[in-house]
Amino acid sequence: MASEKYDLSTVKGRLLTYLKENRIPQTEFCKRLGVAPTYIGVIRKSIPAEKINRIATLYPNLNRDWLLYGEGEMYVKQTNDPRQLLQEAGYLVPLLPVTAFAGNITAWSQSVNANECEKVISPVQGVDFAIRISGDSMEPDFNDGSIILIKKIDDKAFIPWGHPMIVDSSNGVFFKDVFPSDRGKKYIEAQSLNKKYPPIDIPLDCVYGLYRVVTTLKIVSSY
Repeated sequence: MASEKYDLSTVKGRLLTYLKENRIPQTEFCKRLGVAPTYIGVIRKSIPAEKINRIATLYPNLNRDWLLYGEGEMYVKQTNDPRQLLQEAGYLVPLLPVTAFAGNITAWSQSVNANECEKVISPVQGVDFAIRISGDSMEPDFNDGSIILIKKIDDKAFIPWGHPMIVDSSNGVFFKDVFPSDRGKKYIEAQSLNKKYPPIDIPLDCVYGLYRVVTTLKIVSSY
């Protein structure tokens, strides 16, 4: 009997493939994750951020981007030497000069040559920009001054609701958790992790682009 194969175009299919390849019973996975045994069966499009963080802790060799978006390989590349990782990767990414560009990423990218900008080294491929966080609205997960690596979400792609994203809009750049808005499909709701800041509704016709967070940069190199 041929071994069962799962649909690798879906989050559920990729998760099941990882569990099968590593001989992890679904019941064991669900127990460790703290969910009902039927949890995997009811996954539709994605997995909530808090469960993704738990999965990353339980299974550190699983590539989060592969699980969520089908990007890269199933397993995280392992190395004990951060310098070796940088040497092997060597992906230079423009660090957005937040105080310099005119209110939004789109205007900046159209008017400034990326070669003129400070660069940082990304340990992963396919990152569009690096950006330095300003303020405490996303604490405790993202602190003031931290650098995140971001990648633009294709306009036709599924939006990973509930995950932290950069919202590039005509009113400026926001770093928030993004959800569907109760006001309807013409809006998105942007929420801060720091609960002292209320959620805001942003009209979609004011949004130039959404950028998902690939990773937080731990090692920075300027050029």
